[in-house]
Amino acid sequence: MFVVLETKNTIDALHGSIQQVIIDNGFSLLHYYDFHALLEEKGFPIQQSAYTYEICRASMASKMLTHVPVFSTMMPCRISIYEQEGLTYIATLDMLPMLDMIKDNHSLHEEAVKLYQQLLQMMNALSK
Repeated sequence: MFVVLETKNTIDALHGSIQQVIIDNGFSLLHYYDFHALLEEKGFPIQQSAYTYEICRASMASKMLTHVPVFSTMMPCRISIYEQEGLTYIATLDMLPMLDMIKDNHSLHEEAVKLYQQLLQMMNALSK
């Protein structure tokens, strides 16, 4: 359901570098959420930091929405970084079970799996 990587990096270091890493890997950063600040602003503070980054590769999004519009419920791709019990994690959804829905469209499936693997490689590099 989720892919979660532990990292020795601090959340501040990750937050400081992730935006450039996203761009360097051919994705666009659409928006990010600072849940610590957002929830505090709403009167529901949390102790730990948590960020979610919405990222996109427009060429793939266009193909996916053209052929499988229901995938819009999972878009854009998201990467989260968060602290839990003194440790820092990088996480995303495991997209492979959802991508199985498009196995009949071999070229689209292959391209989507490749993009997902690139996302995982980016997360792995960030976790080092």
